[in-house]
Amino acid sequence: MKIDKNIDFFVFDLGGVIIDLDIPFTISQLGENLNGDGKALSENFMMNPIHHAYEKGEINDATFRAEIRNAFKKDWSDLEIDNIWNAMLGKIPMQKIELLQYLRKSHPVYMLSNTNGIHFKRVEEILLEDTGISTFNELFDHVFLSHEMGCRKPDTIIYEKVLDHIGMPADRGVFFDDTAPNLLGAEKVGLRTCHINHPNALMDYFSDVQ
Repeated sequence: MKIDKNIDFFVFDLGGVIIDLDIPFTISQLGENLNGDGKALSENFMMNPIHHAYEKGEINDATFRAEIRNAFKKDWSDLEIDNIWNAMLGKIPMQKIELLQYLRKSHPVYMLSNTNGIHFKRVEEILLEDTGISTFNELFDHVFLSHEMGCRKPDTIIYEKVLDHIGMPADRGVFFDDTAPNLLGAEKVGLRTCHINHPNALMDYFSDVQ
């Protein structure tokens, strides 16, 4: 494993970087038994203002569920909504946990995630199930969550808040994300970036970096 000598800290996205993610599966679950406008809404839901408001903490869990019922005209229970919403969350590979633990011996590591209350609660349950670790606070020097910060990627303000907390020059850090616009937002504030665009991309970075 190699670490760039010009890098002083690392910032990791969560979904699609640390935990496996299958957004199309949630969309298919959401669209199940729907047709017409409801099916079309499910296919575009990740860009829906309801979703973005939830990720920025502008609405709470109960309001999000109520908005889902209203949008899809379905009398789903809280549990049914949570199960559908969490269907995209997969496994957390142990090699990624070991990578974080290794990096943290010599460098501060941070998480920056567009997420929400329902997802993050379930992700930490998966973390415990898959790795025996009860909280991401054991793995990261700080966990930055969009719904707690009141802003989301790729808006530059979220990266600026992260850098203010870290207190090191942006170009001494590298940010890992699976979504190209989020990388562009990070680059606007001077962070180096790595696009996690295939399952082995994260591990490959630390094998190939000079």
